[in-house]
Amino acid sequence: MIIVINKSHTLTHLERWILVFMIKSRFRAIALSLSFLVAAVSVPVSASAAAAPIKVTVDSKQVSFDVQPKVINGTTMVPYSAVVSKLGAKLSFNSQNKTLKVTRGNATIQLKINSSQATVNGKTVALSAKVVEQNGRTLVPLRFLGEAFGLWVNWNASNKTVAIDTKRTISHAMGNTTLTAVPKRVVVLVNGMIDISLTLGVKPVGAVESWVQAPWYDYLKKDMTGAKSLGSELQPNLEAIVALKPDLIIGAKTRHEKIYGQLSKIAPTLYVDQLFEWKDNMAVAAKAFNKEDTAQSFMNDWNKKVATFKAKVGSDAKKEVSIVRFSDDNSARVYVTGFAGSILSELGLSRPKAQTEAGKIFIDIDSQEQIPLMNGDIIFDITSDNRSGDEFKVQEAWQKNALWSKLTAVKDKKYYKVNDVTWSLSGGATAAKMVLDDLFFYYDI
Repeated sequence: MIIVINKSHTLTHLERWILVFMIKSRFRAIALSLSFLVAAVSVPVSASAAAAPIKVTVDSKQVSFDVQPKVINGTTMVPYSAVVSKLGAKLSFNSQNKTLKVTRGNATIQLKINSSQATVNGKTVALSAKVVEQNGRTLVPLRFLGEAFGLWVNWNASNKTVAIDTKRTISHAMGNTTLTAVPKRVVVLVNGMIDISLTLGVKPVGAVESWVQAPWYDYLKKDMTGAKSLGSELQPNLEAIVALKPDLIIGAKTRHEKIYGQLSKIAPTLYVDQLFEWKDNMAVAAKAFNKEDTAQSFMNDWNKKVATFKAKVGSDAKKEVSIVRFSDDNSARVYVTGFAGSILSELGLSRPKAQTEAGKIFIDIDSQEQIPLMNGDIIFDITSDNRSGDEFKVQEAWQKNALWSKLTAVKDKKYYKVNDVTWSLSGGATAAKMVLDDLFFYYDI
């Protein structure tokens, strides 16, 4: 609106009233237009997001519903009949007692409307939500459906899609292995994977013995009650494995490459590539176990704690950290990488230049004259008694050498003996968290 006023013209009372009315009316129109613009931008987006339907796929093919899936008290509920038909299962309904019976393969499930319990092959199972009936369709917890039939069920929050897989092909150190059901009887032939399995909530039916504190490391013993010991990680007992009738075997290429063919004939077999790459190894296990949500939750906590450490460590991050270990053959070593070394690296902690030899996990020190190679502002000692216990005699003898007392960490009382199981021998996710907890303590964070 453009208003032109001749400066030489004197406005009458009526003209002034008309002018004020026109200006106010124009401002109201502008304000109203702006409010409509804001509404047009903001309301449809949030309303659309809220109204977006939950999609369900079975082996990547979308399932159609006449009654849409919905979230009830945090539990994703789906019309049972539509999903069951895609799985090739048989469904029957008893209208008198409002009970559903579903059979697929060797699994028989019974559900009752308005009940939070079900039976799987006659065994009572608690549901995360009650079975409900809406518009003539029975809605049941989707997660239960997957677990009961041994299916992989995953929720993608970004596109509100539930993916159900009836089989899963997993890439590993020896190629690809296809599983046709979520494993329930798992055999583990790697120490780090015992930790990882328990971290994900899966107890192996059998596993190789720990390097020390046999049959299992102390921090794992309680959760491994009832598991079968399968001998050494270097030479697992094949006959004992067969007797357990596993539906999945997890080993390591560096340990068991020669017996991969034998193990694969017993059950589907996955091999990890590196023993102490716990994040990669947990990802493989989580994919097989249908525990990707659990693994992600663990990693979210881990990443948050790592970020907290890095934010609070301050100038101490520049102090050079040395990891040493004494051996029973009157030698020692300093670690360049390895399990604990990789954690120090992720935290951004400095390492001595003499201990950063490319391509090596550790550097051997053959004589006491080389003790200066152990130097650091902080020294963590991971000496283990996984052999005869003579390692500690070597440790004591070397530390009487005058060269030892000249090390920076020793002089500054920053030499710490730490738990060799969690810092070195285990190589699992929970062990990594325990190392991180130790570092919070030693750095006074």
